[in-house]
Amino acid sequence: MGLNTILLFFTFSIITIIGLLNDESRKQTLSRSAEEWTADMVGLFIQGMIIPAFPFLIVPLLYLAFPTIGGKLEVHDFIQFIIAFVLVDYLYYWNHRIFHKRQLWSVHRLHHSSRYLDIFATSRNSLITSFLFVYVWSQILGMFLLKNSDAFMLGLGITFALDLWRHSGIRHNHIIHSAFSWALIMPEQHVFHHSLSGRTKNYGANLCWWDKLHGTYSATIIQNQNLEKLSEKNIWRELLVPWKGK
Repeated sequence: MGLNTILLFFTFSIITIIGLLNDESRKQTLSRSAEEWTADMVGLFIQGMIIPAFPFLIVPLLYLAFPTIGGKLEVHDFIQFIIAFVLVDYLYYWNHRIFHKRQLWSVHRLHHSSRYLDIFATSRNSLITSFLFVYVWSQILGMFLLKNSDAFMLGLGITFALDLWRHSGIRHNHIIHSAFSWALIMPEQHVFHHSLSGRTKNYGANLCWWDKLHGTYSATIIQNQNLEKLSEKNIWRELLVPWKGK
């Protein structure tokens, strides 16, 4: 079991326990409809099993196709980490903003269908969406090009852990919020992004700097309830062929 797997399992477990121990959070989580549970469990399977395995299928094919460049690039560990945690994060900012454009909204719509944001909603996406994230292809390139990609993978691993935390719906006290909100997108800011009024704000993943740089940041804090809802009853259409949805 790799370090990133342990990190994600630990993060998922802790956030799940915190959510279930809170009366209001537990009530909201367990009030999901059958369609909502289907969307979340399928999403967790895709992003918890299929997506992690995907690079290990693609990278050997790249080695076969381009044997002279695979695993040859040597980059200092610190630079690798910065590329994964900061540069790829900036690319994701634009990746996310593009999903909100009218032409691609259908493949991102399902992710914005949670009435209440919690860790189980983190992976609520259509099947194709999971393969359109810049993180997936960055991981493939890092594994293929770098001679030793451990630091690069650590940067992505922390990003994935922060993704779980960002979707947790946890509301922090003033001390914690002040300590981290100058740099990170906090769960409170991501709750606002998942609301109808905040859909064009707080696109960032790790860092809030990109939203502040491009004028899309909002510190607005709202109640984590009645955010949005499933766009239609046919959940399998949303999962498999979202562009055919209403």
